[in-house]
Amino acid sequence: MRRVHVRWIAASAAFALLLFAASVSAQQLIIKGEFGNMGGVMPPPGLYAGMFGAPTWADELVGPDKKAISGPTLNMYPFGPLVQYVSKFCLFGANYGALVAVPFTNTEISFPRLDVDDSSSIALSQLWVVPVMLGWHIKDPLPLAPGGADMTFHYAFYAPTGRYNVVLTDTGRSPAPNNTSLGMWTNELSFRLTSYFDKDRKFHGSASLFYDFNSKKKDLDWTTGNPFTYMWGLGYSYGAKDSLFSGWLGAAGYAQWQVTSTKGIDAPLIARQNKTQINGVGPEFTTLQGALTIRYFWQFGGKFTTRGQGLYVQFAMPLPI
Repeated sequence: MRRVHVRWIAASAAFALLLFAASVSAQQLIIKGEFGNMGGVMPPPGLYAGMFGAPTWADELVGPDKKAISGPTLNMYPFGPLVQYVSKFCLFGANYGALVAVPFTNTEISFPRLDVDDSSSIALSQLWVVPVMLGWHIKDPLPLAPGGADMTFHYAFYAPTGRYNVVLTDTGRSPAPNNTSLGMWTNELSFRLTSYFDKDRKFHGSASLFYDFNSKKKDLDWTTGNPFTYMWGLGYSYGAKDSLFSGWLGAAGYAQWQVTSTKGIDAPLIARQNKTQINGVGPEFTTLQGALTIRYFWQFGGKFTTRGQGLYVQFAMPLPI
């Protein structure tokens, strides 16, 4: 009995540490699935305002050996307003734009085997600012794209706003479990492309690439490894352009790989020894002339991360200025 009891304690501690490390690694600041169909399209010049929500429900823990454990859950509920400005000013043949999103979030963690059930209150997360966004609109036919293409490049940063504290535990210093910020700056580069497969631009495909550079966490010797994220969409546009209920529908997905190692003495050893990866796929539906977008994802594969389902909803409209 003693040997069984000790083994259960050791296994439970390992699961708890793995859950903690995977939960932190899953909280890369980029929202997976925020771009899909029409990901490379910058809207016409104007000022736009809207809201987004990106809840995820993870009920599996995927270990470094890619084996999944059911039971622990990590639910996250980010949402917030966003404002985008697109100028008539052109640079390198592209329209200049900028965007600001102000996300709020809360998390719920549950691990019945270890009697863990905790949640954080809603608070400001990390501000997403895109000070440089360039959008090209190519109307001439291209190889594999008779209807032309749209391309967008952006530089963005995530500022460490929001609730962030460091606590002292038996194993050292670590971020507080109720944090809504990761306490680090992140710089981001992105290139996004939408190709139109017919002259009427009804059939289209999109590919969006992101690389994030994470800085060291505040008050900790802990630098989370940088992620490379790929988001895609494949769909069909329906309805007349002047119809209120026109839009598109299709499939969307993403894949994210941590490409550099997590470093720092305060980072858990298991996080320093392993890199995360995860994939997602699901349907996308957009209506109201592109103003309302809904994507739903099922996560699959993965390594050293949480896995479950996710939803991305965005509503944005031009302001009369």
